[in-house]
Amino acid sequence: MRRDEYVRIAQVEASHWWYAATRALLSQVLTPHLAAGARLLDAGCGTGATGGWLARHGRLAASDVEPLALALYREARPTAALAAAEIERLPFADGSFDLALCVTVLYHARVADPAAAVRELARTVRPGGVVCLLEPGVPRLRRAHDRITHTARRFAASDMRALLTGAGLNPLRVTGAYGFLVPPALVKALVERGDTASDLDTGRGLAGALLGRLARLERRWLARHDLPIGLSVLGLGVKQS
Repeated sequence: MRRDEYVRIAQVEASHWWYAATRALLSQVLTPHLAAGARLLDAGCGTGATGGWLARHGRLAASDVEPLALALYREARPTAALAAAEIERLPFADGSFDLALCVTVLYHARVADPAAAVRELARTVRPGGVVCLLEPGVPRLRRAHDRITHTARRFAASDMRALLTGAGLNPLRVTGAYGFLVPPALVKALVERGDTASDLDTGRGLAGALLGRLARLERRWLARHDLPIGLSVLGLGVKQS
């Protein structure tokens, strides 16, 4: 990801509809797995926009390879326990955590082997612990935002399931998310062919309010059902004993 994108994220994480909706979605999915005092990991944490909320539920450690991201995380959350680390080589002992969260990391060109990264996440959770992944969906899609974020790959639900099982995790759930964004994203991909632009520059005001409402409606569906496709794909797996 370009360094200036981290600054954008830190500036809008509290107000942009996508970050608010993603935190709400993750809370909905993960809260049943969060016991009091749990040991939690936000791997590839960025500025903390999607995983910093976990600190309210236990002892949170966060890691990222980008120093600027960690500095912005620390600025907003002075008491955070941070570690500089590649996702494939985490500086934590086996079974250190009850739950590990990894949001929009495996897609990145810097991650040479997503399967190895998920195996590393699985290593850090205890038997019976949970790993949650959220990554870009629709593998054939290529947008202007993908170029600014150095997107090397996007994932289908089958890819996500294979990542979980390949790491010795029993998939509890694999679902698309933000399915309502797929049609407009496909149109934008055609219009923006060859362009480079951040989605954080859009989706504000009335548009952001509408998208936030659509995300809330989708979460009601996701509370009971899965989606076969989405602009994001979510995977939840439990480590086998």
